[in-house]
Amino acid sequence: MKLLKYFTPFLLIFLVVACEREIQIDLPSSQNLIVVEGNIEAGKRPVILLTRNQGFFESFPIDLESFVEEFVIQDAEVKLSNGIITETLQFTLDFNNYPFFYYTGSIITGEVGKTYTLEIIAEGQTLTSSTTLPDSVPIDSAWFELNPFDVNEDSLGVSYLTIMDPDTFGNAYRLFAKRNSELQFFPVPGSSFNDDFVNGQRVTFFTGRGDEPFAATDTFVPNEFFYTLGDTMFFKFATMGRKEYDFYSTLDAAINSNGNPFASPTLVKSNINGGLGVWVGMSVSYDTVIAAN
Repeated sequence: MKLLKYFTPFLLIFLVVACEREIQIDLPSSQNLIVVEGNIEAGKRPVILLTRNQGFFESFPIDLESFVEEFVIQDAEVKLSNGIITETLQFTLDFNNYPFFYYTGSIITGEVGKTYTLEIIAEGQTLTSSTTLPDSVPIDSAWFELNPFDVNEDSLGVSYLTIMDPDTFGNAYRLFAKRNSELQFFPVPGSSFNDDFVNGQRVTFFTGRGDEPFAATDTFVPNEFFYTLGDTMFFKFATMGRKEYDFYSTLDAAINSNGNPFASPTLVKSNINGGLGVWVGMSVSYDTVIAAN
């Protein structure tokens, strides 16, 4: 028994080493699919960005110039119909309007209650989608408060907004923001929600600043998330359909779980037939607040 006592650890090590084997996993290559990021707002013309998809382990460009060169599709045939008129959209370069490189038209604009059908032919593929503009839900009130997570904070804070959800199920929302002299509204991270648990109720939520593409850092920087006393805050509150909301909510979940080894992978839901991404009709309301203590 004494001999067995001393040999047992070595026996276990031998068994562990002997059971090691090299495992090779052949990951399937990504499909060549077109990604659509398109929207049409009430009273505005469509804005549609078309890009190529990318494999999970492939490197992604960190600057705008490389992104455009490698991914932006500039020669697609893009048609939009409102049920009465069909318009062929043109590729446009406009550095005053994000996403800077996009397809748009000059005839069709968004109208509440109307359905807009999109057809895209590019790189041997045909994509289709449709979206309907719902009624807008106004921002009821908005205000600024110092950072609620730090009692010693004296200059940085968040905005609070209140809306009144209509007494009908199926409403979904997304918030965009900008501040001071910024030209563009950008989506606020994690701001998409629906009325599954708040139908017909008054809803209050707080938020930080909009998330500008190609300007994010890998670490949390308070001055880039919070508002500062004296800021003028501009908000755009968008109402959308459920399928469109499913895209943004799963996209937020995928972004938040990125790099977390304990998080379950999230499949981003698309409403694009034959491709990836989203085609969304939005009705929006606006509000402006000055950050004051």
